[in-house]
Amino acid sequence: MAKKKKEKYEKGAVPFIPVHILKEAAAAYIFLGILIPLSILYPFEAMEPANPFVTPEHIKPEWYFLAAYQILRLVPSKALGLTVQAIIIFAIILLPFWDRGPERPFRKRPLYAAIAILSVAAYIALTVWGMYS
Repeated sequence: MAKKKKEKYEKGAVPFIPVHILKEAAAAYIFLGILIPLSILYPFEAMEPANPFVTPEHIKPEWYFLAAYQILRLVPSKALGLTVQAIIIFAIILLPFWDRGPERPFRKRPLYAAIAILSVAAYIALTVWGMYS
């Protein structure tokens, strides 16, 4: 069996476990050996400590959260704003159960169509409003 392994190594095949893992571990230890002393000798100093209770004025969420952010800005109380958003989400989830008409096409379900179109229009309007406010 030792003869087969010797022949296998002679063809250029190197086992992964002892050889490559040890090379990667050695590279990682060298990198950490350089990085840790440098971070101790030259620590990064922040300009001003962060205050988690104050949000800067220029901060805005990504576009897909702008509608929810705008609702929170429109409603005077944060608890009320979160309640309004929970009610909206709950209503969207229950929408298929409210309109139980026998017809499946979108054009033949006026209640569902009206609520869906108004929901999408309100989301787009709140997103655009939140982007420019």
